[in-house]
Amino acid sequence: MNRSTNALFLAALVTTGASGTPVTTSPRRPPMGFSSWNHFHMGVSAPLLLQVADTFVSSGLRDCGYVYINTDDGWLDKNRTLGGQEGRLHPSSQFSNGTLQDLTSSIHAMGMKFGIYLAAGESTCGNRAGTLYHEFDDAHQIAEAGVDYLKYDDCGEANIQSYAKYHVMKDALAAAYASKGGIDYYSFEPFQVYNRVAIPEMSWTATVGDLWRSGGDIRAEWKSILGNAHANDKWAPNARPGHYNDADMLEIGNGQLTLAEQRSHFALWCLMKSPLIIGCDVRSLPAESLDILKNKRLIEVNQDDLGIQGTLRAAQDYNGAKYIDSSRETKKDISPSSPGVTTSTRGSPFVGPCTFGTAALNQQWQFLHDANGTRLSSADAKSCLSIGATVSVVLCDTNSRALQTQYLDIGRANVTVSQIRDPRNSSSCLAYDGSTLHMEDCRSETGDGTNAEDCWSSNCRFSSLSDQLFYLNGLGQLSLAFTNFQAPRTDPPRPNISVNVPMCLVTGGGSQPLPTPPPPPPSINTSLPLQVWAGPLSGGAVAVVLLNTGNNSAPISATWTDIGLPKGSRVTALNLWTGTSVKIGEDSVTLTVGSHDAAALRLTPTSRDS
Repeated sequence: MNRSTNALFLAALVTTGASGTPVTTSPRRPPMGFSSWNHFHMGVSAPLLLQVADTFVSSGLRDCGYVYINTDDGWLDKNRTLGGQEGRLHPSSQFSNGTLQDLTSSIHAMGMKFGIYLAAGESTCGNRAGTLYHEFDDAHQIAEAGVDYLKYDDCGEANIQSYAKYHVMKDALAAAYASKGGIDYYSFEPFQVYNRVAIPEMSWTATVGDLWRSGGDIRAEWKSILGNAHANDKWAPNARPGHYNDADMLEIGNGQLTLAEQRSHFALWCLMKSPLIIGCDVRSLPAESLDILKNKRLIEVNQDDLGIQGTLRAAQDYNGAKYIDSSRETKKDISPSSPGVTTSTRGSPFVGPCTFGTAALNQQWQFLHDANGTRLSSADAKSCLSIGATVSVVLCDTNSRALQTQYLDIGRANVTVSQIRDPRNSSSCLAYDGSTLHMEDCRSETGDGTNAEDCWSSNCRFSSLSDQLFYLNGLGQLSLAFTNFQAPRTDPPRPNISVNVPMCLVTGGGSQPLPTPPPPPPSINTSLPLQVWAGPLSGGAVAVVLLNTGNNSAPISATWTDIGLPKGSRVTALNLWTGTSVKIGEDSVTLTVGSHDAAALRLTPTSRDS
């Protein structure tokens, strides 16, 4: 097709398909679309993405709701100085000779949307230009180009607190997309805590972005698919309607996966409300795999208005030995409650765990500027940071202005991150080591080294500056950059700080509020092969996936106790693969499921009289 159509005509078609079909995607449901990474890796190009978009239209995928065409790593050049445009992102010559606006307009004209990849480091995972310290400029540039979706990866810097740097991009996107009503989706990747014990400490994820990865990079292998599904299940307490755990892209159509394995993959991702992002070459996708991706009954489960993640409820072996989580017997699905607080004494009375979603009053700060310099004060301007023999937070006092004035070194970073310097000695910077808030010699960003084993790519650096970086986010919090990420590093772990707990500067008062983590996920033995997964749907319905991870065909039973229905409930059961009804037993449903396959059901309550 002609890609040089008049720009005004293209703009008129942004919200309709090439044939006038409206785009029906909702920003508050899991996104559906395509990503280049799984199949093409760094070999992505603008012509390829346009061919993929054409195929989505001709195959009917777009009309099923798959509307996001996303480029992953590989589209960027390595530097920001091409064409005399200092500091801007540039497509690599392999990707395109045109502009981002050209590509976005062409994809919009086909009734689809465009997503892009950036990384929260000084380089991407593929060693292209990173966005760390360029967040506001890059967000403005992609908003200017009409980009609808951002995947924000974690490469090129492994030691700055996830909460701090991902909140910066949240604020940058909010500013850049203010006139557009916000970006459709902000997806990020908290690499620091994949499958780690820090999951309960990551309850901030839903307050920062729309989607976040819950496990490592998926592969087109049965073991990898199960591993990502079970990792995603552990993260279920952190999800909520409109904010979803991302089990990674779909591998349907890739590798040597059997049709049974592809069915299981799709059924689980739909049930878990994971984004449905296709990762294969759809131009040569077998018809059987395409049919799986176009199953509208399962897509309806994924896109259900209730937006609650389905979870693993029970498992048993081939001999009938069964484990269920009895705590769910009479309870509905876990959904995060309003966070309470517990108290915890940390190293400094002026540093405490950040509150999430909204900033506690003792965590709201501002920079006060006047002819005498800049002071860091509380939001009510009553408390000020004082740099003297010790560092403390005291009542603001004009007579002590010399001790309450700081130099903010933001030239090397951006408007949200700074080193706070002593005005009497600009080579002395504020720092926190886990025990004391103190002044020390200012450092420059040199990096502590690399570690390929932990970062999987040798470009993953460990910042030497994180102890001295303070991030002012849109909530008014000054969050600290450092984290106790457990990986080889030259500096020792900080005392008093758990792995990846976001810490913020506070006005003092002893023990600080610590957000209560969500309830832990059920402890079910995932090595047992016959598994029952379930989740609630709108209207009181329940979606059920009966998964056989083993090598033998076997019957799998889901009892009402397993899936959270009251005993005696009357329901109808629909087979989501075939669209046919399924016979119900006494407070249970049983189907024989083949090796590596999954049965998928929708149970709908009926009245006693029906």
